[in-house]
Amino acid sequence: MARKPPSVLIVDDEPLARTRLKALCKRIRLFGEIALANGGRQAIEKIRLNPPDIVLLDVDMPEFSGLKVAEFCQGLGHMPEIIFTTAHSTYAVQAFRLEATDYLLKPVKESLLREAVERAIANRTRAGNDRGTETVDRLWVQDGNGALQIMVSDIEWVEAERDYMRLNLPDRSFLVHQSMHSLDKMLPHDLFVRVHRSTIVRRDCITEVRRKGRKHYVILKDGKQLPIGPRFADRIAGSAQAGRLGGSDTVTE
Repeated sequence: MARKPPSVLIVDDEPLARTRLKALCKRIRLFGEIALANGGRQAIEKIRLNPPDIVLLDVDMPEFSGLKVAEFCQGLGHMPEIIFTTAHSTYAVQAFRLEATDYLLKPVKESLLREAVERAIANRTRAGNDRGTETVDRLWVQDGNGALQIMVSDIEWVEAERDYMRLNLPDRSFLVHQSMHSLDKMLPHDLFVRVHRSTIVRRDCITEVRRKGRKHYVILKDGKQLPIGPRFADRIAGSAQAGRLGGSDTVTE
């Protein structure tokens, strides 16, 4: 059976830019539904109601920037493919840390947009084929001049460190060149929980879920305090209520 063409949400605060991108999307003939948003706030509302497969996202917008919209998307169960379309090259590093598929400068060229969309479609196809079989119990890491396998059950927590992820074990740590999004999918969700866009924690290492003012934290067995991202708070609260975390009830200070 033929695969359904992906839906796209075009987000830009400039009407002419939205119109031009919509025309380009129609011209490359790779999309199904094409929706428009006039800024970051409207984009988040539309993504909540009807998550698109791909988002063409401007960066510099009033109220909610494109980077904020991408951060919101990271908290979703299935993150859409993000292709930034902007007049500014200065945000490229931040964009790719937010796991963007591509970063296109305005005026967007049809050939480059087609390449970016084809890459996004390939990413989604790969994720769909792998879904349900992608969790692992071992990972390869670099150790000096060689490589070794570690058991994922030995990892206590993971933190983003620029373009790498640091896997923290009880007695040492390793850097792996992987995105947080892909690592989150690889680690078994019955053992690990993502508490922040840049942090994953092994559930049985958590002793408390603590609130300080408006901020929430998980406390690990060794006393380490890690912040809970606002978009992950409901996930942590639900896990605590279900008894899936390793610690005590929430403590308020």
